[in-house]
Amino acid sequence: MAYLNTPKVIYPLAEYRVNSLPFGKRSVYEGVLWGIHLGEDVKVPAGTDVRAIGRGRVVYSALHAGDAEKGNWGHIIIIRHRHPVRRQVFYSLYAHLGSSYKRIGDKVELGEPLGFVGESFTAENGWWEAHLHFAIYTGPWQDQVLPGYWKDGDTRTRPEWWQVPSEFIARYAQA
Repeated sequence: MAYLNTPKVIYPLAEYRVNSLPFGKRSVYEGVLWGIHLGEDVKVPAGTDVRAIGRGRVVYSALHAGDAEKGNWGHIIIIRHRHPVRRQVFYSLYAHLGSSYKRIGDKVELGEPLGFVGESFTAENGWWEAHLHFAIYTGPWQDQVLPGYWKDGDTRTRPEWWQVPSEFIARYAQA
């Protein structure tokens, strides 16, 4: 798949305010340490439109259904982007969607609809309260879903491969 330059980025929601789980927070759920949160969670009403932060190509799109016993991603989309000046490749990740409008290989443009935030506690949103999990990944792509958390000893990813999404978007044009 060809790389698509991403000259500009925007936030994935019309109103973007991290009001749930921030990037880098140690997360404990039902007494179990999940690890360091690798994205930003934004609580918004189910049905809220989620849009592509910039031009790119979909490298992952799948349903990772959850249930009351085990939460999961729900519908998840990962898009590969490339900064036009630095030539840096990065990935934007959108999870807990109620539906996905995109498939692997699809080209997306800035602001294009990707799906919408899923209803709370449904298989489609991964069995969580309605919210968007949004992340920026700068590590190597391995053709598989990326983790949402990191713990000491985890070999699937490295914390330095992840960026604080709101800071990444705020400084993108400055490079």
